[in-house]
Amino acid sequence: MIIRENLSQKNMEAWFSKISAPDSFLKKRGVLTLLNPNYKKCNFEKKELTLAFKVMDWELNPEGGLHGGMIVSGFDITFGLLCHYFSQPNMVCTVNLSTTFIQPVLPGDTVEYHARIISQGKNIVAMTGEARLIRGNILAATASTTFMILNKTLEISNESESLLI
Repeated sequence: MIIRENLSQKNMEAWFSKISAPDSFLKKRGVLTLLNPNYKKCNFEKKELTLAFKVMDWELNPEGGLHGGMIVSGFDITFGLLCHYFSQPNMVCTVNLSTTFIQPVLPGDTVEYHARIISQGKNIVAMTGEARLIRGNILAATASTTFMILNKTLEISNESESLLI
């Protein structure tokens, strides 16, 4: 079990590097296998995380832009991982997620999702985020969310796949 006093910038960087590695169990199942987020940076003091997602053809809507649901998924993943780091070893879940779409995201774009914890209580975490295109640092979308910290820990059968550092 992780103790909050052990959390630090160094620990946070190691944790996100571990779970973002190609052989991480998180990238071997579910939506992360398909979306393949890449860890960019984090800031322990500011409680911030940045992940990057490369737009893939299967994610496009009929008009040829990134499907809005994929943008929301990028936010949800980034928020969820940030929230989980600061809530270890508890599981977390999305309570609500509000997204505002500002600019279209095109095939071949890379989107960086910047998430920040605004407030964290015993059970509820509030966060805000921005999705920016690498191309020109264009603001494509913003989001705000509330997550709940569950009274449950993630059951992992293989110790090498543990999310704890």
